[in-house]
Amino acid sequence: MLFFILYVVLLFTAIALAVACVSGGIILFRTYPTWITGVIGLSLVLLGGMVLFFLFKFLFNTRQTANPYRMQVFADHHPRLFDFITQLVKDTRIRFPQKIFVVPDMNAAIFYNSSFLNLFWPPRKNLEIGLGLINSVNISEFKTLLAYEFSHFSQRSMKLGSYIYALNKRLYNMLYENDRWQELEIRWSSGSSLLSFFAHITTQILTAMQFLLRKIYSLINRRYLQLSKEMEFHADTVAVSLSSTDTAISSLRRVEMGGYCLDHCIHKLPDLAERTLRFQNIFSIQHALIRYFAAQNHLTLDDAALPVITNNYFQTFLKSRVQLREQWTSHLSREAREEHYIQANVFCTPVTTSAWVLFNEPENLQQHMTTLVYSLTVRPSTADFQEMTPEAYITELSQRHRLYEYPKVFNDYYDNRPFNEIKDDAVLPLSAEEMLHGNLQSIYHPDVITKMRTFYRDRQDAETLQAISCGQFQTRFFEFDGQKYSAPRARQLARMLYTKVGEEQEWLLAHDRFAFRYHYTIALQQSPAAGALLLEKYKQVLQYQQTGQQLNDQVIRIIHCISQLFNSGEQDMDLLPGLFDELSAECWSFRILTERILNAPLYNSFPDGLEEKLRKFQQQDCSFMDDMIPDYVAIQELHEISSALMEHYNNGVILLKKEYLEFILAQEPASS
Repeated sequence: MLFFILYVVLLFTAIALAVACVSGGIILFRTYPTWITGVIGLSLVLLGGMVLFFLFKFLFNTRQTANPYRMQVFADHHPRLFDFITQLVKDTRIRFPQKIFVVPDMNAAIFYNSSFLNLFWPPRKNLEIGLGLINSVNISEFKTLLAYEFSHFSQRSMKLGSYIYALNKRLYNMLYENDRWQELEIRWSSGSSLLSFFAHITTQILTAMQFLLRKIYSLINRRYLQLSKEMEFHADTVAVSLSSTDTAISSLRRVEMGGYCLDHCIHKLPDLAERTLRFQNIFSIQHALIRYFAAQNHLTLDDAALPVITNNYFQTFLKSRVQLREQWTSHLSREAREEHYIQANVFCTPVTTSAWVLFNEPENLQQHMTTLVYSLTVRPSTADFQEMTPEAYITELSQRHRLYEYPKVFNDYYDNRPFNEIKDDAVLPLSAEEMLHGNLQSIYHPDVITKMRTFYRDRQDAETLQAISCGQFQTRFFEFDGQKYSAPRARQLARMLYTKVGEEQEWLLAHDRFAFRYHYTIALQQSPAAGALLLEKYKQVLQYQQTGQQLNDQVIRIIHCISQLFNSGEQDMDLLPGLFDELSAECWSFRILTERILNAPLYNSFPDGLEEKLRKFQQQDCSFMDDMIPDYVAIQELHEISSALMEHYNNGVILLKKEYLEFILAQEPASS
């Protein structure tokens, strides 16, 4: 009500101003019919007309929810799907969707085209079903996920809530994503001087209105977040009541895993295209990847070849302690939703058949959607490409995993983190008493792994809190360990957490030293030569790690320069020469670094074509502008070769670490 009162006041004020300008201009000319009053009167009429025009362009802007991947499906092609949705619509008491679309996504969502009239008249809603979602769940889980979406707009008690949900979304679009009237103002401003002058005045009036409405909206949105949380709980309540607690929990977990696998497949398309390979059916690859990922994590499969994801699977994941709220909605975490399902305590025998049985000719639908994805993602024609089958892809993936996988006895202790520096005075064997407390099982115990991961989690959270306190993250509130805090409290929490991180880091350094000294002692027990070789291998890893970090930092600076160049607009034209000079300087630094890498003994072999590209790159002058015309081809080549070299070098460091770990494992007595 507060928003609408101010909204109506501002609206009628702007209309009154526009009418006053128009009528004032006409009355002035009629009263004093001279050429001066004619110019003034015409100017006032023009100003009033432009205010009205831009005002209605601002209000009646229609935001189309465009998605080029959408493909509409019909009841005559998929009668089982429509019968299924018809029954679910009755159960949740909403209107049947106006249209039903499928997309290559992991979501089931209600969407509609929003306009000003929807503030007073609710729009007809459409349903969007992700085929990746269908690929990851059974029928009962699909019902749960659809019921959750439908429940946002269901039941008499939620009519007001669903209207406010749609209203809040519309207000946000109108105030923060309404760019068309601004684009029109820019075009008009670039015209004649008179039109530009009045377009500028009109924009100032509407910008002032928008500023006031945004301030009021930000106040209202805080209250809306509380309502939104209640609506999420209500939707979950309806969803679990129509299925069961176990089904609702498994649906969330399978969607999470299926989403990871589908994203992996989508991101692989350009890489495969460079090798003239393509997927004929991306969803068969996704399903094969789900099975492979389940096997990697020791999960069983049900009759539909879907993973049974237990609580033990999540014990290796540490959730961030810092949570930021989204702009206009409040989604519950998976853990909070699962707790809600458990409290509901609903039992029902699930239908474990794959959700694909609701579709006719599912394989044709999958292949058609795959073709659509390729047409929008991989632009060059893929007509001459060879097919990459699911079996071939999984074989290639498993070979790559085995190539870079460390021995399992280390329990991921050395994964995704650098080796710590070991000073020469610390290279001492353990005493006999210390060796009594040292063995592979205790050094790499799961509790040690959890403590190590806690350190990295806490360090990341401390950096996030520091970013909130410095204003890098624009938020008024955040959650820490489940409790809500205002942004100014972030500085105090960051100091507290940094203290803990310092203690955890000291523990990790001490444990790394103890682990190294243990393995060094075991090697010396074999022979002095084995101990010397172990030390040499460790120092070699440290050396290449250091170069790798320099390479990573250098490539990041190059990518930053390139992004600044491509994101600069017309207003930044004066900065372009400086940006090109900066990119040229970073390119020279990269050239010096590549010379060191090319001469390193580790890299006597490169992937096909990379060494030739590096030799050719050494002959370039790092110039990216010729007669004030950017050389985009050279910029792209720099981006590609720097990224490729960074990936290859980092993979080489991983292989060096693996070689070291396999060596120290070979020194262990047979009884270990």
